[in-house]
Amino acid sequence: MSSIRQAVIYSSAARYSMKLIGLASTMLIARLLTPDEIGTFAIASAIVMIMTEFRMLGAGGYLVREEELTADKVRRALGLTVIISWGLGALILLSALPVARFYDLEPLAGIFAILALGFFLAPYISIPTSLLSRHMEFRVQFKIRFIGSIVGFVSTIGLILAGFSYYALAWGQTLVALLNFLMLIQLKPRDMVWKPSFRGLGEVASFGVFSSATNFLRKLKVTAPDMIIGKLGTTTQVGMFSRGLGFVEFISQTLMMGVTPVALPYLSKTRREGGDVTQAYLRASVLLGALVIPVLGVASLASLPTIRLFFGLQWDAAAPIATWLAFWGMARCVHWFANDLLLAAGRERIMLVKEALVLSTLVPGIFWAYPYGLEWIGRAFLVAGIAEVLITTVLLRVLFQLHVTDLLRAWLGNGVLLLLCMAATWGIGLWVPFDQDQYWKPILVIALVLPWVWLAGLALLRHPLFDELRGLAGRLRRKR
Repeated sequence: MSSIRQAVIYSSAARYSMKLIGLASTMLIARLLTPDEIGTFAIASAIVMIMTEFRMLGAGGYLVREEELTADKVRRALGLTVIISWGLGALILLSALPVARFYDLEPLAGIFAILALGFFLAPYISIPTSLLSRHMEFRVQFKIRFIGSIVGFVSTIGLILAGFSYYALAWGQTLVALLNFLMLIQLKPRDMVWKPSFRGLGEVASFGVFSSATNFLRKLKVTAPDMIIGKLGTTTQVGMFSRGLGFVEFISQTLMMGVTPVALPYLSKTRREGGDVTQAYLRASVLLGALVIPVLGVASLASLPTIRLFFGLQWDAAAPIATWLAFWGMARCVHWFANDLLLAAGRERIMLVKEALVLSTLVPGIFWAYPYGLEWIGRAFLVAGIAEVLITTVLLRVLFQLHVTDLLRAWLGNGVLLLLCMAATWGIGLWVPFDQDQYWKPILVIALVLPWVWLAGLALLRHPLFDELRGLAGRLRRKR
């Protein structure tokens, strides 16, 4: 278990430092660019982002899950990734002008061309990174991600100040990809072979088709609004909704990302060693929920001052959108590790069906809600999130005998913790109004009070996360 904790620590350090740098970048960009400029880039990045899910075709997950890894399997995974990723890069270049005409936005063609460059580097970034994850070498990943984040931050802000507008965002991403590629070549991850093989790709592809299609559908849930609103409405509306969604995604992903990369290796290892993956899944989801949903509950009530702090006064309209999306984030958190569990158990087809069912409730909801305003699209997200909880709960009951009563009993403490933190936030709002011009005041009070409310709640509930935190504190004291 100590190796898992160490992996989580390094994974968290890498991703949290990257998120902190990303936060600083986002706060500056939101003040340097207009909603229209950010909306233009959001449309292009949304389309390209969903295509990134196919450029590995599940090769990374295949390498992590395989019980016995050989050089030939690595070559085949690399070969498949080269074929798919380079093909998608070429497709993006060819589709740049047609997409720009479809949205009647000429700059999309240039943004597409810049973002396509990353697809030609992707095989030699993703495969060695997956091997590092398999061996839980998250310390190395920490170095790579930290340096890349610094370079991305400096280059993006510098290019914006130089007048490159939305093109600066695309160039920043591409420069980070180039740097990651160069660092991985120098680090030479264990088991990595740099010469691809294009024979016998069926085994990797059969795994990857379902894994990539699932990730595609999952990513489409957060990119579909940009593409749909971009066609039905204006780039300013796209920018406003993307800021609301980006706010919630930043909070949830910042809290989740430290443990998410460890989930599949952990569940796969538990299964290989004959452990109880259902109990491992339930414990992991409860620990994550205790960390994430109280923060999202606070964010749902204090969305206005937080949006102003993150992005500035010009983004006030994103606050009510963020409130509804925060509730969607809470619902999504309940079964955040479900795909990792299904993947570790070899249930890729079921995983794909689940995501398709959830998406089938969201996309029609966006089209239906758009005429009523962006806030209603946030409500459509919440409905889709509730549907996802229900669908996933039924699947896990059938496939893994995860009883609903066990799930409710395990999550009861998280629910109480959520209500406690939201009640404290509501009380702070009565004392320090959230809609005042000095938006930093309620944020400061929340930052000073809520962590202690959260810790006290964990202690009173005797939550398993409190035991983990207490154990971590003890280990840190002994190291001193």
